[in-house]
Amino acid sequence: MMISIDLDLINKRKVTHIDFIGTVTFPSGYFAHLLRGLDYTTFIPFIRLKPQRLFFVYWQPYTENSLTLDYLSDLRTRLIHKYYTGDLMSVKDYKILEFNSKEAHFLYGFWENSKIRMKGIYELMALKHNEFLVLFDISTTDRGSNSESLQELMNIRSTFKLS
Repeated sequence: MMISIDLDLINKRKVTHIDFIGTVTFPSGYFAHLLRGLDYTTFIPFIRLKPQRLFFVYWQPYTENSLTLDYLSDLRTRLIHKYYTGDLMSVKDYKILEFNSKEAHFLYGFWENSKIRMKGIYELMALKHNEFLVLFDISTTDRGSNSESLQELMNIRSTFKLS
């Protein structure tokens, strides 16, 4: 799997290409989130500060029943425990909607990390694409579902183009 990031200095944005998955475009204020133990082969996180905004793209081979609330909730919990030590999450809503002409599963909820005294909201989108289960997760330290930070992250997610 090949991953590349193209800089568009004129428009102040970056385009990330992930072979067999697609591309996502984000503003230049975001940068790769360097996490201990991360090898960037199936998990790519980005961050922007003040307020903190994070998103990650993750993929793995698709298996039967991987697009269920229980599986997705458990998978997100495992990823968060692996890369964001101390985060706890709760799922408040689950919906199935269309994204890029595909069935997408959305989890919405709250996260908290008492160790670093931060909390906020998140949305996880999961879908099947090219025999992969693809996750696109957004989270912010803002707590309102109408916050500018969450809207910015949703706008980034809307640039996600499947290959």
